[in-house]
Amino acid sequence: MVMRRKRRTENNKKEAIWGLVLMGGGARGLAHIGVLEALLENDLIPPIITGTSMGAVVGGLFAAGYFPGEIEEISKELSYSRLAKLRQAKLPFPGKLIDYLLLESYQRRLVRKIGEEGDVLEKSLHHLVGDILIENLPVRFGCNAVDLVSGREVSFIQGPLYLALRASMAFPFVIEPARFSGRLMVDGGLLNNVPIKLARQLGARQVLVPDVHRPLKKLPARNFNSAFVLVHRLVQVILADSTESQLPQADLIFPINPKVDTFDFTRASRVVDLGKRATLKNMKAIKNLISQAG
Repeated sequence: MVMRRKRRTENNKKEAIWGLVLMGGGARGLAHIGVLEALLENDLIPPIITGTSMGAVVGGLFAAGYFPGEIEEISKELSYSRLAKLRQAKLPFPGKLIDYLLLESYQRRLVRKIGEEGDVLEKSLHHLVGDILIENLPVRFGCNAVDLVSGREVSFIQGPLYLALRASMAFPFVIEPARFSGRLMVDGGLLNNVPIKLARQLGARQVLVPDVHRPLKKLPARNFNSAFVLVHRLVQVILADSTESQLPQADLIFPINPKVDTFDFTRASRVVDLGKRATLKNMKAIKNLISQAG
């Protein structure tokens, strides 16, 4: 795991006129790393970044000073499969968490009191970014989560970065909810998987969205053979709606189609490369968008 932060030459916050919005998507969200790599190669540093779930993690680490290559290495440590300690389980598809969720050991994890043994993910994120506050980042950054107590979306534009990332990436039934400030928070994508409005609130005049979501396809009725499949499908439906309802607010959307499951981190390098190639392919349109923002 990378244990240090590097500083890049950053744009002045007063020049924050365009924003990059990174949606959630689990393993598909690793494509955002390639997006950032392509932007850097063209001397483009997003003055504003917002994200949710995996998009929040990638964007937050970048805003904190990590380079795309470093973020890719970190993602191997923070993947859902790693967090669930998949290597301790004998699975037919290594790296795919869906199978693991059916195991009795995971059921015990769900009923365990939150925080009883300490929050490993929170500690890992704290180790990566320290106590840096979102409002002190060299890039304007924001992410979101859903508070189960109030049932509302919560936006993070100030406060400890590590806590915001912890809340945003708590994928339902996979990563335990984050608990702090009297709230119980989970993945922001459930209500808003594309935080475009947040980017505009931070000052973005033009908004760029790399689209890594996968439109829903019909699932044969015979596939609904367990409670988990039902719950997972429900989450898929909710995420699809919260993505497709927000996308029309963007000024430029370009598709990236990583053909991987949400929990399949076995092809991370390929997904990162797809993100980079898609961004380079659309670089002319991206530069045009930025010129309009100025």
